[in-house]
Amino acid sequence: MEQFIREGRVAIPSGGEVPRYKRFLDESKGLPVGSVWDDINPINSQAKESLGYPTQKPLPLLERIIQTSSNENDIVLDAFCGCGTALVAAQKLQRQWIGIDVSPTACRVMAKRLRDVCGFPEDEALWKAGRGFVVRDLPWTEEKLRAIPPFEFENWAVIALGGIPNKTQVGDRGIDGRIYPVSAAPERRGRAKGEFEFTDVWYPIQVKQKDKVGRPDIDSFEAVMMREERPLGFFVAFDYSDDAREEIGAFFKRTGRMVRALTVQDILDEAKLGMKLA
Repeated sequence: MEQFIREGRVAIPSGGEVPRYKRFLDESKGLPVGSVWDDINPINSQAKESLGYPTQKPLPLLERIIQTSSNENDIVLDAFCGCGTALVAAQKLQRQWIGIDVSPTACRVMAKRLRDVCGFPEDEALWKAGRGFVVRDLPWTEEKLRAIPPFEFENWAVIALGGIPNKTQVGDRGIDGRIYPVSAAPERRGRAKGEFEFTDVWYPIQVKQKDKVGRPDIDSFEAVMMREERPLGFFVAFDYSDDAREEIGAFFKRTGRMVRALTVQDILDEAKLGMKLA
C-alpha cells in the first residue's frame, strides 16, 4: 500500500471512505469484441455522415471490419459498394481498394465522397502513381445514356450538375433534383430529403430522357419555377426543338426568370458545361 501511494496509484478520498486503486485506461487491454456488434449506431436522418443513400452503412462499422480482417496496403474488394462506405474506410486505413456497382448513380456518389471526405483526387495520372483513383465503364456516351433506366438517367444528370436527386420517383411535382449554391450552404440539416440549414436558396432541375424536348415540357417546367418562386432552373435533355428554345427566351423576357437548357453532350463536355453553368 505504501509503495502504491508513493507511485500515485491510490486515490484517497476525504471523509473516511475506502481508498481505491487507480487504474489507467492506457494500461487496460480492454474487452474483446463479441460476435454481436451493438455499440455502433445505424445511419439516421440526423447523422452527420448521412448521404440519403438508402442502404448506407456507418463508417465506424466498415472501419472495424477492415481493421480486423486486413493489414495496411492489403487490397479490399467491395463488389456491391453502393455509396462507397467501405472504400472510404479502406482509404482512411491505408488499404488499396476496388469498388464495383451496377448503378452509375452509386459510382458518381462514391467518387464525390472520396474526393470530398478523403481528399483523394480522381485523376488517371495520379492513379497510375498510386495517389488517386479512376472510375471505369460509366455510360459516358449519348448512346449508352439513352439505354439506361429513366430514373438512373435522372440521377446521373442531377449528380453530374452537382445537385441532389429527388428521392421521390412518382409525384415529384416536376422537380427531379435541386442545386444548392455553395455560398448559401454552410452545413447539412441532415433530414432524409437532403435539405440544408440555411435560407431557402435552391434551383430546380428537370431531366427528360428525350431526343428532343418540345415547348409543352418547357411550359411545365416554367410553371414549376413560378410555383416555387425560383429565379433560375436547369433543364437537361438530349436536344431541344426550336419552339422550346424560343419559349425559354420569351419566358425570360416576360418574367426575368432563366431556364438553362443543357444537353447531355454539354454535361459530357465538362469544359462546355462549366461555361453554361456560370
